[in-house]
Amino acid sequence: MTNKKQQIIDRTLKLYVAALSDAADEIGLNTVCMDRGIVPLTQKTRMAGFARTGKLVRSPANRPYDEAQLDVFMSLATKAVDGDLIVLDMSGSADCSAWGQVLTRIGAPLGVRGAIIDGTSRDIDDIDKMDFVVFARGRHPGTMRGRMDMESVQEPIVCGGVTVHPGDLIFGDSDGVVVIPKDKIEEVLTHAEGVVDTDDWWAGKLDEGEDPHDLHKERPIP
Repeated sequence: MTNKKQQIIDRTLKLYVAALSDAADEIGLNTVCMDRGIVPLTQKTRMAGFARTGKLVRSPANRPYDEAQLDVFMSLATKAVDGDLIVLDMSGSADCSAWGQVLTRIGAPLGVRGAIIDGTSRDIDDIDKMDFVVFARGRHPGTMRGRMDMESVQEPIVCGGVTVHPGDLIFGDSDGVVVIPKDKIEEVLTHAEGVVDTDDWWAGKLDEGEDPHDLHKERPIP
């Protein structure tokens, strides 16, 4: 991973998702927050990285499973690089899972920072032991083999109601997930750092017993 990408991840992890959401509002970005159905399934909830995208669609009915599909599916993890974060669209399916302990064991050593599934995941107990982060709509024990095919890898997708392009900045914590377009990352992070600084200022003043109305006149609440 380049020093610039590492610096972006480091800066992001010093912040929180709500600050990036507020910053995106400040500069006029629309719809950066994934919907409330995308929630953390793992004990660890904080993750930041750059989107590596995939889209799954239903397999044709009564067709024998195409083993070549598994190679394409595994490439989400096997071809990942340090700093990637997997983002998957399951096309509305919830009768099987698109992420589990095998892909985690493949991806984590390569530097994959987490996975977000617009659908379901499994093997969460094992994934917790690997200190990995998974966000999804829920859990399901069923395999995607024979149920889902890969339609695309590293193409734009929709996850949690937000369009995600490869390379977008993804940041998740216990409040949810934001997606920052790659050409807006620096601007949003700079504004978000200002939001956090204002929050810290307010916290200190309130702890000192100062009047909130006076504080708002001096420095508007973010």
